[in-house]
Amino acid sequence: MNARHFDGKAVVARGLLSLAAVFGVYNPSGRSYLHWVFSGFDWIWLKIAVGALLYAILAILWQTTRSVLGRAGVVLVIIFWLAATMAASRFLGPTRFDLTVLSVWGLIAVAAVFTAGLSYPHLHHRLGGIVHTEEVQK
Repeated sequence: MNARHFDGKAVVARGLLSLAAVFGVYNPSGRSYLHWVFSGFDWIWLKIAVGALLYAILAILWQTTRSVLGRAGVVLVIIFWLAATMAASRFLGPTRFDLTVLSVWGLIAVAAVFTAGLSYPHLHHRLGGIVHTEEVQK
């Protein structure tokens, strides 16, 4: 793992990938994969192919995040995200918390967990020199 080229741009890129994957599956705007699938049976093979691609991307994100952060790390990222959300809502003043706003914040929290899972090994290697590897057993 070459950590010399890892900077803030890499974290932003991983965050954008996570946001695109999560909001591509569902978002409350009505333009998501789930809305497209339930709109009818036209383009069924394309819907299946796009669904398989989204599933593969989310499976890779989840597997990477789970193996790097573990259960406790995922919980810590969620707690941090909830605390940051509550602090932001306190500073921004009264906001409405309806189902749409809560679902968007929930989706952003999932993307934040994925971003942390994708970025943590690189940051850990850069700061501490520790390399995360997967053991291959034969």
